[in-house]
Amino acid sequence: MLQCDIGSKKLENFECNIVDLGNQYSAGKLEDLFWPIAAVRDNRNIPADLQLPITRALPRHLVNNPDTEDKNGDPLYIVAKYGGTTKLTLGHYSGMEAYTCTDLGLESRDVVVYNYGKNSVDFSDHGDSGSLIFMGSGDGLAILHSGMPRGMNNHVTYSTPLWWVIEQILVKYPHAEFCGITY
Repeated sequence: MLQCDIGSKKLENFECNIVDLGNQYSAGKLEDLFWPIAAVRDNRNIPADLQLPITRALPRHLVNNPDTEDKNGDPLYIVAKYGGTTKLTLGHYSGMEAYTCTDLGLESRDVVVYNYGKNSVDFSDHGDSGSLIFMGSGDGLAILHSGMPRGMNNHVTYSTPLWWVIEQILVKYPHAEFCGITY
């Protein structure tokens, strides 16, 4: 059994898992981008200091069945990530999850994020792998791993759902803790 002693000294200033949303947008502008429909925005907001606590891994049933919608009434989540290359970008996730299994029996799950709009910047690029994809509510959706280019742009981003990542960690490390994130 592998044990890891982080030591209390390293955690003395740790409060919770937070994504720093940078300085590209104000909190109000991010609220408009995350929740463009007033009925969907109901009582949801971005912290004024742009420090968004990540409080849970989005449960599988919500990953597969978004509980918000776009202006056409189609289910989707507006998500974001703060990447090493592209910084803060937003995109659309529609609830499509893929399951793959190799000939050797190795299983994996993927979710797909599309660019925010036709004229928006690419959601991801080389150097963004490993970024957390999250919602404005503070729910973690997935861990980014790759993209699919179209011409000079990356119009589709692939990621592993956070619920699946946590499930795999718990198989190997059943006593793992995730610093307050529920799953």
